[in-house]
Amino acid sequence: MSAPDTLMPLVSAPWLDADGHPLSVRPLPGLRSDVIQSLECSYPGILTPAMKALLGNSCGLAGTEIGSIDFTGCWFLEEPYAVFRPALTLAIDDAERRWIAEIGDRDLPGPVWCVFPDPEVAVYVSDDLAAFMAAIREYTGRGEMHAWLHGLTARARTVWSRRHALAIRPHEAAHSDRAIRGWLLGLPMDAYVYDLRVQGIVRGWPYGVAGPSGRFYRCRRLPVFAVAGLPAEGWRAPRPRSRDATVRAPASAEVSFAIETPHSGRKPRPNPENPGRWPLSRRASGRQLRPPIRGRTAMVELRPCA
Repeated sequence: MSAPDTLMPLVSAPWLDADGHPLSVRPLPGLRSDVIQSLECSYPGILTPAMKALLGNSCGLAGTEIGSIDFTGCWFLEEPYAVFRPALTLAIDDAERRWIAEIGDRDLPGPVWCVFPDPEVAVYVSDDLAAFMAAIREYTGRGEMHAWLHGLTARARTVWSRRHALAIRPHEAAHSDRAIRGWLLGLPMDAYVYDLRVQGIVRGWPYGVAGPSGRFYRCRRLPVFAVAGLPAEGWRAPRPRSRDATVRAPASAEVSFAIETPHSGRKPRPNPENPGRWPLSRRASGRQLRPPIRGRTAMVELRPCA
């Protein structure tokens, strides 16, 4: 059976535990054909026939250990890092981990990544959406989701602790790999390359290695990434910079009802404290004060592979 054929029962069949008891996970209702057609304008990539069939059957899942899973591309903001785009944000869990699936020329989105905010590592999870849903269903049914998530966290920490050893300088890699040599020669001199094509290594990319000033690169859609900037900022940082997981309004009321968006009762997060307010004692001192310095957004650059 093809991947699209195996995906349908993984989503829509009853979710049962090892003893046959129903679980809290439930498939969300499918969308009408006119709603699916309206999604083509907002979907982060091309809606393939396989994804249209999936959306007609179910627009996502509710009650999983990583929260509600969205297949519509309407719930969350666009993936912030261009090296992964176009990508479908499947979920953002309570630990602020982003679960994203790249959208390419295949029937189903994939590969699937788990982007950790702390440590700042993107871990390779599965080859496509069908394999991801199979893993979610398997570990949920066996009651092992917590152990599986703990294992992913351990992999992320391993990648972060080995971020020095895993990094390759462009001039080193150019002598051993002709497939990406042209791309490597176009990288800045201070770039650090992470080649995740080898199956035997821990497949993760420490994107925060260069700190807030990092610039990101990728060789086409291959799992080959590079970071350039000031490595000391990220390599010595006691805690990676934080990120906000912002939720956006869905494309339609039907999608809003189905995936429990803010329009269906979810409370928004509080706004940060106004940094422009200074304590009275400092205002009365008569000294000229500077406003606080905000963090800078990482620059992103995507270069084609020769």
